[in-house]
Amino acid sequence: MQITAIEPQANKNEQVNLFVDGQRLLTVNVLVVERLGLAVGQELSPELLARLRREAALQQALDRALNYLSFRPRSRQEVHHYLRRRGVAPDLIEAVLERLTELGLVDDRAFATFWVESRERFHPEGARALQSELRARGVAPEIAAEVVKQEDDEERALQAGRKKVRVLLRGGAARNYEAFRNQLGAFLLRRGFSYETAKRVVRQLWHESRASAADVDPADPTDEPMD
Repeated sequence: MQITAIEPQANKNEQVNLFVDGQRLLTVNVLVVERLGLAVGQELSPELLARLRREAALQQALDRALNYLSFRPRSRQEVHHYLRRRGVAPDLIEAVLERLTELGLVDDRAFATFWVESRERFHPEGARALQSELRARGVAPEIAAEVVKQEDDEERALQAGRKKVRVLLRGGAARNYEAFRNQLGAFLLRRGFSYETAKRVVRQLWHESRASAADVDPADPTDEPMD
């Protein structure tokens, strides 16, 4: 078998059609051609053909993974599951993950940091909830515990609570401490904050809301337990 032509594919600059003995054999990424040093006139032995097919499949899987990573960072497990759903062979998945790790594109510690920073900015949650989310995405427990600091929970709860208080103020719940406590406390507990953290934050935000609203209930029963 002899390579008789290597032609760029229309509208896909990174893809080329490889012709052997005048017939199109397959379409591959130009990187594969360069990696294997293929050229017109070259004899294509069975061994080289087998290597070509594997490299082509590997590059295709790598391209899929890179596209998946283009939307946001992913954990190693997320990439693995994605490629498996796409029907990529297990040995190729491992090869892709090794290459992505070498390139620094798959790094569970960096992913965990991104995930926590994103949550803190848009959807603050307690350390327990954050660590659970990271573990569900395949991040090792020790990495999750290292990235998510329990001592930051009160600040996260305040951040989440202040956003919720704006909603409560519009709905009138901030006029009555019991309604305020029940709604805000339940909200914080659902976000994964501990009872004690939620209790302290509810008390602080109640006082903040009293300072910003002149017509709230004058009672201040902030020592009552949350329901």
